[in-house]
Amino acid sequence: MNVVVIGGAGRVGARVVSELAKVSDANIVIADRNKPRDGSFEFVELDLADGESLRRAVRGAQVVVNTSGPFDRWGTVVLDAAIECGVDYIDVCDDPAPTIELLKRDEAARNAGVRAVVGLGISPGMSNLLAVVAARQLDSVDLLTTFWGRPGDGKDLDEATEFANSMASAFEGGRAAFTHLIAQAAAEIPVWRNGAAAYEPAWRAAYRVTTSDGETGLYRVIGHPEPVTLPHTVASRDCINIGTIEEGADRLLLPYLDRVGAGELSETEALGAIAADLRAHPEKLVTERVGDPIKAFVGVAATGEKDGAQTGIVVLPGGSVDGSMSLETARPAVVGVLVLSDVPVGVHSPETAFDPDKYLTAYSDTYWGGAEAYVVDVAGPTAVERVE
Repeated sequence: MNVVVIGGAGRVGARVVSELAKVSDANIVIADRNKPRDGSFEFVELDLADGESLRRAVRGAQVVVNTSGPFDRWGTVVLDAAIECGVDYIDVCDDPAPTIELLKRDEAARNAGVRAVVGLGISPGMSNLLAVVAARQLDSVDLLTTFWGRPGDGKDLDEATEFANSMASAFEGGRAAFTHLIAQAAAEIPVWRNGAAAYEPAWRAAYRVTTSDGETGLYRVIGHPEPVTLPHTVASRDCINIGTIEEGADRLLLPYLDRVGAGELSETEALGAIAADLRAHPEKLVTERVGDPIKAFVGVAATGEKDGAQTGIVVLPGGSVDGSMSLETARPAVVGVLVLSDVPVGVHSPETAFDPDKYLTAYSDTYWGGAEAYVVDVAGPTAVERVE
């Protein structure tokens, strides 16, 4: 199998390359504008703005894995080239707007006999499939939430200072993941409310997720593809995505997000200002401890009715998801390559592409040594609650 990784010299792309090489005998080609550090794979220089350059890179492959953002600029460009060349496609898009545009290529992909899965990272991706599992535990779903991040309340001043300096250094680096976070947290974002698509300000509403054994975390609503795609497969009154950096830091962001939304700061300028605030005022990250923090980086919480009573479900991955973001984003795409033949032709979000049990079992077999694919926790009506 010939697999072309678009952006294969970047952070996520390089992880896709190395992980795919470990678990398959695929012939892997790196297509990027920059040469990779690892010279053991075939390399094709690629200019995404040059259509012929892109088609040359894609032509002859069985699968294209697109890790090259921003997806609102390059997502449809790469997918259109894959469809034109009759090549199956996977990406790790985590933006709601380009997800909508990518899904509009469904008819073209069907006509070309191409299988395409968009948003196959950790979130979206694994989160979508866990959401289907959660919804199946209930007779009706009131609120379906995908969540990500590491809750970290209960910091004293020393812990807060250490965390503030670490976060400030990360923000000062200006990585694309952080500018993306600021952009999504400062925007009006798509959600599903009262059985219909809607828009609301990101990061203002906060929800607490609590498991049956008291693990808990505070998260804020942020723009992601899950609320765009899941309601078309899973019936629910409300569907949102929530995330966290850390409770104190989440609150610290709010005034800067207002300024980004008002056009007073760019995302990069906001990161610099937030970093300076963190270094000057680490006490802002001091928080009270509510309970043991949820250990899983990604999961799903849902509330609704079961057998005539209100209850709630928390579904978590069956194995560890605690590596770097680039690694945990890459691995679901790699498993997608391995099981892509199961996907019908057309353009799919993860929940329409795969049966959750089959995909998550394949993931477990690949990365968790065959451990249980997911854990279902009957957490009760307080599984997820809005707190502000």
